[in-house]
Amino acid sequence: MVNKIYVKIALSSEGESPKRLVERMRGVDALPLVGDYDFEVKLNADERLFDKLDAIHRALKGSRVRYTVTTLADVSKPPEEGNASRSVAPLLDMKPPEMKKAFYRAKIDRWREMGLDVTELERHLENDLESFKEVSKEFLRTHLSNAPLVRDRHPPETQLDGEVLALLVETGKTIDELAKATGRSEEQVTISLGRLISSGSAERSENGKHEKYCLVPPPAPPPMKKLRILPADNREEAEDRIYNAIAPSGSSKEQILRATRLPENQATKALASLSKKGRIRVIGKGKEAKFLPN
Repeated sequence: MVNKIYVKIALSSEGESPKRLVERMRGVDALPLVGDYDFEVKLNADERLFDKLDAIHRALKGSRVRYTVTTLADVSKPPEEGNASRSVAPLLDMKPPEMKKAFYRAKIDRWREMGLDVTELERHLENDLESFKEVSKEFLRTHLSNAPLVRDRHPPETQLDGEVLALLVETGKTIDELAKATGRSEEQVTISLGRLISSGSAERSENGKHEKYCLVPPPAPPPMKKLRILPADNREEAEDRIYNAIAPSGSSKEQILRATRLPENQATKALASLSKKGRIRVIGKGKEAKFLPN
């Protein structure tokens, strides 16, 4: 059983510094290594391989470096390049169709856990692999919009739901617009919209070929319980939590507060300190201000 992932980074003079890459990888609990591989990431018993790989991809997105991954069963030391053994399982060892099927099956398993009937989708995967991607996108949009309640066991849910809800307007936005604005995948945004639709905070509208998701005006019920405030023990912890919560495309102060759960006065001081140190920059003023990582 795979329970470790090894990541090798190909640095570039145009990419981010090694120090910044280490900070990015801390978000997925990666351990820096010295040798053939640069990071070790443990896969816990309750985590799915492809979910962890997706988290690694998101952590490195925008860093302008290339990376490769190797999965490994439980052994005492990392694999050695050029000396593969049966315990080493490179992700791309499978033939392309087999790898696609394994990836899509992981998605189907996740949607089944969320309470969706995926029987029809499983049949399609076996009979028409090439068109499965487009079919699954339509399936997810349609079923999440019609489902009475959507639950996703894969956190963090609160941060993404808050980001999506903050971007919604009554006139509607497309999934593509929301995905670009949040820096998340279409699937992640679609599942978040499913939760917001279930809670009554958003609705789907269609006009011919155009599909948009609209904000339900007050008094819509909240999409989730009120966030519990979690103060940081010290300034360094507050700065780390804020820095890791800022999306590559930028985040507003409201989005940062939702993601970190810090008290507002503690978050304000940490933002000012990060800006003074040159780790973040601010674009805009007032409520329109967005914070971006340097």
